[in-house]
Amino acid sequence: MTLLLHSVYVQVWSKHFRRRASTKQSYIGVLKRFEAFLLKEGFHGELDFNQFHASREHPGRYLPIQRHIIDRFFLHLKENEQITDNRLAATVTMLKLFFEFLRDMGLIEQNPMTNYPRPKCESPIQNTALSLEECMAVLKAALWRDPFYRQEFVLIWFLLITGLRLSEIRHLRRNRLHLDTRVAQVFEGQKTEQRPVAIPQDLAAELERYTTHAEYLKHANRGDEYLFHQKGAMLSVEKLRRLLSELSVAAGLSRPIRPHDLRRTAAYLMQKGGMHIVNIQHQLRHKHVGTTLRYVPPLVDLAKILEDMEYHSPQR
Repeated sequence: MTLLLHSVYVQVWSKHFRRRASTKQSYIGVLKRFEAFLLKEGFHGELDFNQFHASREHPGRYLPIQRHIIDRFFLHLKENEQITDNRLAATVTMLKLFFEFLRDMGLIEQNPMTNYPRPKCESPIQNTALSLEECMAVLKAALWRDPFYRQEFVLIWFLLITGLRLSEIRHLRRNRLHLDTRVAQVFEGQKTEQRPVAIPQDLAAELERYTTHAEYLKHANRGDEYLFHQKGAMLSVEKLRRLLSELSVAAGLSRPIRPHDLRRTAAYLMQKGGMHIVNIQHQLRHKHVGTTLRYVPPLVDLAKILEDMEYHSPQR
């Protein structure tokens, strides 16, 4: 009996999955284990993560899938499959990314694995950052596609500078952009606490031109509109993925760009520009500097980083 693998969730995910076939098979292996666990737990019927649990307080009502189901799944893997810590960590990551995708696509109302901890066997994040030359090629390709309104050009530049996540850039509204102080307040779609991101003067000037362009103003709503809207509507995940794929080809890159590659590129560019690791952490809004260190290969040894962090701490 199949439950998850033939669901609309996996069908949509499979259609948009852009990584290697071997990586996709690894994800499918995790989804098979999760499906087997749900069947073992006695789940039957059509799978709906938005109406997964029957409400005890309100008969006839249902609740979205809760985190304790995820906890029990991983406990099951550890106790019954003797899964290694490294494999468990990879399983957590893949299932978490799967649910993040469903949430970004609007297929589920809440992600049961938001802020879910990964076992402490962190491996370096694969370095998929673009080189400076590749960044310039992508920006030139975007400018060539639309030299007048330049929405795509501004969007890519904004992502390369701010390092915003996919959900954050989609939810960012014009009234959260303060060009006078050159900051953007990230209040929606973020995974961590609300923090501003800095914007350099040349990008601020381009944003001023973009947000006063006649095409932009057609769908303006006194600042409450999405900054990178599609005729007033929120930028769709599919639209951004397709744009990055087309720009990759136009720029002559050897591989397609994924949204999170731009976040890693932002970290790389900040590091290359000499920015302190703590400042990179603040710009990316990482809760722990250890996460930031996994985004950028340190140019100095760890002892020096910790020494500098101590110097920059507020207690000094």
